[in-house]
Amino acid sequence: MAAKKKGVVFRVTGLPASQPDDELKEALKAAIDDNLAEDEKSKVTFNATILPSCYDNEKKVALVEFHGGVPEFLSELTANPLDDWQVEMGDTDIDFDRHFFGFTQLYMPKPDSTVTADIIAITGLDGHAYGSWRGKGNLRRMWLRDFLCKDMPCCRTMIYGYNSKLLTHRVDTIMDYGQGLLEELKKIRNTEELRKRPLFFIAHSFGGIILAHCLIKAVQADEDDHPTIASLYRATYGMLLFGIPHKGLVVDDIQKIVAGQDNHPRSALLEQIKSKSDLLAFQLMSFRNLIRDRKVVSFFEMGQTRQLEFDSESSCWRRTGDFVTVVDADSALLQLPDSMEDKIPLDADHSIMVKFNNKSDLGYSSARDKLRQFEQDATSVVAARFLRSQNRLKPSIMVPFQRDSAFVGRVDILVKISEKFMEAASQDHSRVALVGLGGVGKSQIAIEYAYRVRESAPQTWVFWVHASNAGRFKQAYTNIAAKIELPGRDDPNADILRLVYNWLSDERNGRWLIILDNADDDQVFHSTSEVSGSAAQATDVAAPLASFLPQSSNGWVLVTSRDLAAAMNLVGIRDNVFHVEPMPEEEALMLLKTRVSVSKAFEDDAKTLIQILEYIPLAITHAAAYIAVRAQTITVSTYLELFRESEENQAHLLSSQESRDMRRDGSISSAVVTTWQISFEQIQKMRPESAELLSLMAMFDRQGIPESILYDGKSRLQFEDAVAPLTSFSLIKVQSVKQLKQQVGEHLFEMHDLVQLATRKWLEEQMQLGRWQKASLRVMAASFPNGSYETRAACRAVLPHARKVFGHILEDREATLDRALVADSMAWYLYNAKECAAAEPLVRTAIIERGRVLGEEHIETISSLSLLGSVLEEQGKYKEAEATQRQALEGYIKAIGEEHTATLTSVRLLGLALERQGKYEEAEAMHQRSVQGLEKVVGEEHIETLMSVTALGLVYRLQGKFEKAEAMQRRVVEGYKKVVGEEHPYTLISIAQLGLLFELQGKYEEAEAIQRQALEAKMRILGEDDLSTLISIGQLGLVLDQLNKYDEAEVMQRRALEGYMKVVGEDHPDTLVCMTNLAALLLSQRRLKEAEDMAKRSIDAMERLFGRENPDTIATMQILATTLKLQGRIEEAISLIETCFQLRERVLGRHHPHTENSLKNMNKWRMENI
Repeated sequence: MAAKKKGVVFRVTGLPASQPDDELKEALKAAIDDNLAEDEKSKVTFNATILPSCYDNEKKVALVEFHGGVPEFLSELTANPLDDWQVEMGDTDIDFDRHFFGFTQLYMPKPDSTVTADIIAITGLDGHAYGSWRGKGNLRRMWLRDFLCKDMPCCRTMIYGYNSKLLTHRVDTIMDYGQGLLEELKKIRNTEELRKRPLFFIAHSFGGIILAHCLIKAVQADEDDHPTIASLYRATYGMLLFGIPHKGLVVDDIQKIVAGQDNHPRSALLEQIKSKSDLLAFQLMSFRNLIRDRKVVSFFEMGQTRQLEFDSESSCWRRTGDFVTVVDADSALLQLPDSMEDKIPLDADHSIMVKFNNKSDLGYSSARDKLRQFEQDATSVVAARFLRSQNRLKPSIMVPFQRDSAFVGRVDILVKISEKFMEAASQDHSRVALVGLGGVGKSQIAIEYAYRVRESAPQTWVFWVHASNAGRFKQAYTNIAAKIELPGRDDPNADILRLVYNWLSDERNGRWLIILDNADDDQVFHSTSEVSGSAAQATDVAAPLASFLPQSSNGWVLVTSRDLAAAMNLVGIRDNVFHVEPMPEEEALMLLKTRVSVSKAFEDDAKTLIQILEYIPLAITHAAAYIAVRAQTITVSTYLELFRESEENQAHLLSSQESRDMRRDGSISSAVVTTWQISFEQIQKMRPESAELLSLMAMFDRQGIPESILYDGKSRLQFEDAVAPLTSFSLIKVQSVKQLKQQVGEHLFEMHDLVQLATRKWLEEQMQLGRWQKASLRVMAASFPNGSYETRAACRAVLPHARKVFGHILEDREATLDRALVADSMAWYLYNAKECAAAEPLVRTAIIERGRVLGEEHIETISSLSLLGSVLEEQGKYKEAEATQRQALEGYIKAIGEEHTATLTSVRLLGLALERQGKYEEAEAMHQRSVQGLEKVVGEEHIETLMSVTALGLVYRLQGKFEKAEAMQRRVVEGYKKVVGEEHPYTLISIAQLGLLFELQGKYEEAEAIQRQALEAKMRILGEDDLSTLISIGQLGLVLDQLNKYDEAEVMQRRALEGYMKVVGEDHPDTLVCMTNLAALLLSQRRLKEAEDMAKRSIDAMERLFGRENPDTIATMQILATTLKLQGRIEEAISLIETCFQLRERVLGRHHPHTENSLKNMNKWRMENI
């Protein structure tokens, strides 16, 4: 019977080891049959071998060989051999692949026998983990599998696959490939028994370069490194090296493939492996030295290989060129004495030299004999290498906390710690510190790091030292002395600290890591109180504790501390201090889920909860413990509801002492609030002025606290000294540097919400909360900027904090007046920012509180009343605004007389309220009275005078008295230039107003020139995002519209609208007016549908925010009505214009020009529709 020709072999992974092999074969056969096409079932056959997984005892692997072709369902792996293909096998997903990446065991060792060695075969560059070892004969035997299973039956024989394909865009270097192999070795030799098992390597070509690199790394490793790597060199007994290019390859062929591709990712690798490579020369030198006592067999090729040539017909590279020796003997041999290196020539080319067709092949018989000899001698030799002195104490870990099996995240910090210690591994003693807010997880990271060190470097001692006070430090050293069985430790007069220090300093005792936990008090380590030795040995001035931390090169110290200053004093190098921040959201959510069950339905609430808890690990685990204890009644959602209900609930939930964290020092509270209050008390004791500063900051909003409101009488130096401990303990931090107009470089501070809550509760317990609420009102009343244009940015920064302190209501005369002043200041700023809806309730509060304490006729009460009138006017509440301004004016006249500046300013404000209602003659009289009075009292060039002149010019303009209006506006422009300068915002605004006046007179070219001049200056001085600049952009757009420059006009209006949306949002009055102007522009261009949509968008927002009776709302409604009429929707248009007329008549009065305009249009449209 003819032997069946071998087919393509696939690897199948993911098979469950729980099933017997026979069942797995049947299940695998069924899965394959299910995926075969009908016409394939009679042609395609296969056989499968079930083998153990090298990686996972719970999984198995199958090698499946197909005959009659590759099934269609696996054809994707023929086209893309680096991919995987998943197939369902019952309830299990299994993976087919052809690349064989990683380790694959080739046969099952002989049953009931001890595995004598691991054999690992590593293929070369552009090779295949399985195919490279497969013969070219008709049976295509894979000798590592088919022959060694009988000749080396007690070995675990494996192939190692990696992506070495030259045409893939990878950037791997020798170091990368070596690291990849080391990492995989860690996984398959991951127990002490496996690490001590003898190891035989078989390498071909570049695979030998990788092997050499790994063994050099291994021999350089000590017990601090991964145990597999540290043991790799000792476990390696011998190696078969086939055509290894120790001195480099002739890479001409490979360079042809990548020719013309600049910066091809393989260029770096080619540079490393080319002939006469410096890197390989150094590697060869090291490799020769380290394998002198290992068994080395070097095979070298006697046959030549054809060079690659490109076949244009098939568009493939083929070996049809000249014959060359790929790796000559000089490169393939280590040139060691014959006693150290067996040198065997093979009558084959570079590729065929590892492809043996049968057992009688001379190359195979040589390899087999060498391996058998290895197996015979290796066990005793390797075991002897691993023997250690029985008298030496085995290093252990002294961490008083169990490892957290559910530890999540923090990989970045763990990596940083490792990298810092690795940097110093071959140099001097190294120290690293973790600094951060209490409860942020510093100790938990240190615990996890300690166990990781123990895993990767079992020969390293790990000691945990509680460092919160001198007594605990000494107790920890006493425990260390007992653990290491230190001679003399039991002597009552022994100086334990000195004894342990001396032992740690002795490099003969091996490597160690000390974790110095909770080193929060700098005085504990650097004071010279009695801490050393016994009472009998105490000296007048004892050595500080820090001096008992050795600086020997065999040890590392990892410090955890809340205090940056204390950590710096222990570590010494700022770069070695890592600030531990709250967790990223993803890690925080994982942490919560490890402590409490969170179903899909509660996922959003869980995310909200960790956000409210500010991603602080202690707060999250504390909340989870509370929920877990009450699992029958409390869910994540319930906890969230309770937490949100009140600050009292928050304090209660975060102060609960019911549950304890097993991995938290028992002397430290697990309650979140209490944890931070420990820091508060330490700071209060250490620096009282810092505690006072923290108390004040707790009264403000938690973010963006400007330093200017925190000085409270302190000098800059005093402030810096007070703030330093707060930043050092991570209770506050610098948020950013704000470049304000008059406060360049002012720092902004922020606190965590929960820290702020804990601070307030701490003050409440000490009966100090009212004191600091009162202080914050006083500070804010004194420091809120005056609201002038120059201080607008400062007002914006202070506003959230003013709102916060405004919520402090105290039955105290001074506090009440301070609160009223804060309310008035906020209202004034909001009025100038055109946020009048928000300003109104504030100024009403100021009126009430000032009236109650000072009386309704007091000048401050009247001032707030006047501001209320302006706020009402800006909202379109003109009648109420007029009545309020009349009441204020009467109050001023009675309190300070008719010729006071404040009284005359009040006259102007009343005039503005009259003007907005179309009562122009009365308004003109008021403005003239204001101008004349102010000219007499403060002079013609005073700011208040110029403001009244502006108002007078405006009422002239509204009455069509353009010459008078222009004269007034020119006077204002020149006045501002003289008083505040040509580039002051007041001046630029007045210039823009002059341009608007020209536009109304039909002087469009002049108007355009002036508006462009004003806009250019505002852009340069104020920036494009300033509201005044945006107004000018919009005004220029209106002028351009009149000049029929529609395209540019539209660009300007949309630019203005985009700016408003960005700076103040869609619901700001200026934004909505800009929308109305854009609607009008679109209307003038007869783009009626766009105009309609924009007008409706503006009206919807205006009605929602300001109501239907707001003048701007009505104006936009009239634009919409016109748009509807031009679209032929006459009935809709007439109905809407009638509504406009009725609203204007009610709001502005029957004879207001706007009312008359609506009436005129209404009558005209009705007549046209008859």
